[in-house]
Order: sequence, then C-alpha cells, then structure tokens
Amino acid sequence: MSLTILVGGVMYLLQSQGLSTVAKGTTRLTLQSELRRKMERMVTDLRAAKEVLDIQPDMIRFSRFPEREEDEDEIPAPVTITYQVERKGKQAVLVRAERGEAPIEIMSAEQINDDIFFPFFEDISPDEGPSFTPFDMHANDSDQRRRITFIRIRMRIRQGREAISLGTSVTLRTVHSLLLQPGWHFR
Repeated sequence: MSLTILVGGVMYLLQSQGLSTVAKGTTRLTLQSELRRKMERMVTDLRAAKEVLDIQPDMIRFSRFPEREEDEDEIPAPVTITYQVERKGKQAVLVRAERGEAPIEIMSAEQINDDIFFPFFEDISPDEGPSFTPFDMHANDSDQRRRITFIRIRMRIRQGREAISLGTSVTLRTVHSLLLQPGWHFR
C-alpha cells in the first residue's frame, strides 16, 4: 500500500510539472506570435514611409504614402502615423494613431521596454561612399532626421512570468530611393 502511494505521488508530481510546462510554453508561443504580427504591421507602415517627422526611443511619427487602388489616377496626400508606448496604470500599451485620430491599442502587456527604435541616417561622403550613422535623438538634427533610412526595432515585453524579446530591421525604401535619385517622383 505504501509503495502504491509513493508511485502515485511521483506520478502526480510529474503530471503537474508537465502541465505547468505546457501552459508556460503555450503562453510564450501566444505572446511571441502576437508580437510578430504587431511588428509586421509596423514594418509594413515604415517601408512606405515618406519621411520621419519625429523619433524618440519609445515613439516614432512619420508620414506615409497611403495604400491606393490600381485604377486611381489621383495621388493621395501622405498620412501621418504615430507609434508610441504609453503607460495605463500597471499596463504598458503600444498604440498607433493615424491622421491625428484617437490612438488604437495595438498591444498591451505588463511591461514594454522604453527603447524600441534605433534610427540610422545615410551619410554619403564622396571619398568613402554611403554609410549608416546612428541618429542622435537628443540633438534631433532635422537634416539628419530627413535622411533616416534604416531603423532597428527591438521590443521586449513581459506578461506575468514570461518575457519575450523580438528584433528586426527595416529600410525606409522611399527615403533611401529619394537620396539615391533625388529627381524621382513617387506615385
């Protein structure tokens, strides 16, 4: 009888540890896939950026060419999009605002890091050719900000006991092309 109780206790411990490991893995996968989807949306917006208007470690505001139909002849005016981390009580929220409208919550977690955006501007020297130089957000030089063509994005979120980190890089295609071919008009 004591042997049966001992074996039953060991089996119970193994089962409870297995279930907690599965729950932890499921939570981690859910957070990671949600973070990937949200970051893909941000990268899609940034690839169509016309110009970076303002950038800070936890916020970016840029003008973007709106999506348009193939049969449209008129070129629509660029729209302004803002991504920003805000604090709401004990939650951190990543919001997206378009055209000055009310911000839409993209993602919320217990903690979202404050340093998400790492911009680089294209510095073209006649001797060495183009190179990427980190943009100094404290000096905020408007000429350098206009030439930002590369942004590293690194998001770290914490929800409960789980912490997820995801990083990517994006080239602002429109700005980069304008620097290479300044007379080029975009449609």
